[in-house]
Amino acid sequence: MKKLLESIKNMFSAKDSSEIQSEKQVEKSEFLSPISGKILSIEDVPDKVFSQRIMGDGFAIDPSSGEVVSPVNGEVSTLFHTKHAIGLTADDGTEVLIHFGIDTVNMGGEGFEALVSEGDKVKAGQLILKVDIDKIKDKVPSLITPVIFTNLPEGKKIEAKIGAEVKASQKDIVSIV
Repeated sequence: MKKLLESIKNMFSAKDSSEIQSEKQVEKSEFLSPISGKILSIEDVPDKVFSQRIMGDGFAIDPSSGEVVSPVNGEVSTLFHTKHAIGLTADDGTEVLIHFGIDTVNMGGEGFEALVSEGDKVKAGQLILKVDIDKIKDKVPSLITPVIFTNLPEGKKIEAKIGAEVKASQKDIVSIV
């Protein structure tokens, strides 16, 4: 877990300072649901790295589908070799980490099919990852998928429609306040 935490913290650190965006730009970002399922509070994620907001604020989705779409227009910043997590940088500079399930790194990529590579440009709603839920569900502690905003401006937080059932690509599920 310590290695994963360090890896995630470093995934966006190579950014040039000219890429750092203003608070106003981060707030303008349109964000789509990356997965179909039920929205949960980040505090409900059964992993302290996420539930205690160590990586940043966000929310989680208990997935009803293994199809993951890009929630933003932007670029794939990081694609873990195990394909269980994808870091995206939106065109406005917002950084988002989608971590499918808990301890899914231990699957070694089994059950995961990445449809993008690091450096690829993506459009909001574009299919970026397929997960064979049936193949992994009995091999991991949870399928709950944290969605973390790793570079929120100081004092900002995420408000999500906790308890709502959403479809992948659905708008208006989260806001930065």
